[in-house]
Amino acid sequence: MSSAPPPPSYEELAALVVELKLLVSAQAATIAELTARNAEQAERIAELERQVSADSRNSSKPPSSDGLRKKPAPKSLRTSTGRKPGRAKGDPGGRLEQVAHPDAIVDHHPAACDGCGNGLFGVGSSGYRARQVFALPQIVAAVTEHRLHRSLCGCGHTTSATAPAQVSAHAVYGPGVRAAICYLSAYQHLPAKRLAEAMDSLFGLPISTGTVLSVLGRAHEELADFEDQVKGHLTAAPVAHADESGVRVAGKLHWLHVMCTHLVTFYGIHARRGRDAMDDLGILPAFTGTMVTDALASYTIYGNSKALCGAHVLRELIAVTEDTRRDPTWATTMIQVLIEAKTAVADAVAAGQDTLAPDTLTGFRDRYRHAALCGIAANPHSGTGPRAKARALAERLRDRTEEYQRYMVDFSVPFDNNQAERDLRMIKTQQKVSGSWRTLTGAMRFARIRSYISTVRKHGVNPLTALRDLFAGRPWMLPTIS
Repeated sequence: MSSAPPPPSYEELAALVVELKLLVSAQAATIAELTARNAEQAERIAELERQVSADSRNSSKPPSSDGLRKKPAPKSLRTSTGRKPGRAKGDPGGRLEQVAHPDAIVDHHPAACDGCGNGLFGVGSSGYRARQVFALPQIVAAVTEHRLHRSLCGCGHTTSATAPAQVSAHAVYGPGVRAAICYLSAYQHLPAKRLAEAMDSLFGLPISTGTVLSVLGRAHEELADFEDQVKGHLTAAPVAHADESGVRVAGKLHWLHVMCTHLVTFYGIHARRGRDAMDDLGILPAFTGTMVTDALASYTIYGNSKALCGAHVLRELIAVTEDTRRDPTWATTMIQVLIEAKTAVADAVAAGQDTLAPDTLTGFRDRYRHAALCGIAANPHSGTGPRAKARALAERLRDRTEEYQRYMVDFSVPFDNNQAERDLRMIKTQQKVSGSWRTLTGAMRFARIRSYISTVRKHGVNPLTALRDLFAGRPWMLPTIS
């Protein structure tokens, strides 16, 4: 019978313990590394999911970027008015109305009696019901011939008559045709080739794409003084809006900048987005009023005071409420504060007041600050690495309180930057219909002509009429009172 193995020595047991400790330590380090990596990946996945779910409802993306995917149920920030959808009871609604003096009248008489069948030829009318048809006649160009006669003086010298300023060649397009080209290009967003086809189909005018570009170039030159007037108006405006959007020009990223009020619009194309572009365009450096913008840092140096867009921050707050990783209560509270303050300001304006009651204003400010601080506490930051978007938002709300609350204390400042967003929205339509611009010159022409069209519309002027006047040598200019 074999004897049992001898027990391990003390040295062997000590070595085994050290080996086990090293193994446990290595495993603990591996577990800690995997845990940290898992947390990092979970954060990354959550961020990617947030980016995928971002749309016009919870971010600054335009509605045109939402695509055809099925959207989630909207989370409207409006409160119920108690009214049912559709036309209100008793409201006649809108419809095509008859005119008192039609251009042509066609009489229709019954041929036979519906009762006995006797013929009614020659029987006089005992009344009628009128129905009117609104139709477009075939549109053809009206050609006017200018005959420049020559006269022989008694001295033997022959003098020829001088042609009008708009008749510069043996055959030219008049102001109405040129106005239609600019209108279809800068307002209806048709590219040059389709525009030429439309002019041929609608008016029977065989226009080349070269003619289209030539007309747009002339309009750009003729509107130089108008653009200077718009810039002067904007630099002196007490409140103005600014925004920007990326566009493709000659295959490269450029930026369409807009600065506007409810009376004027300026568009400028530049290769840069930030302060270099804003300085080069020449309006913001001289601006001394209140600038309403989004939170882009480049705008912070312009104007004597700032106001940040409430609509932008509401969309950001909605995105926070949809993120279940952390408590979103603070964002819901902040939304309520901003909306209630906006409503209170609107009610005060409707009542003829120019300020909120001191207690009301203090209440909004206290609730606002409490919500921002709660947002910071709900999203801790270790001090290293990037901050979570929710924390960055809460810190911005805290640090730029005065700019987010400007509308509460100055009723001339709107709650949002919607004026600039509405004026900028057309660029998305332009990109969808016509795509990018092939040259910087073409983009600059579009921007100036569109500035003219947008401004005249704000003054209630028909853009086609204003363009016709432009080519007739009398461009519409801003009234002195504005």
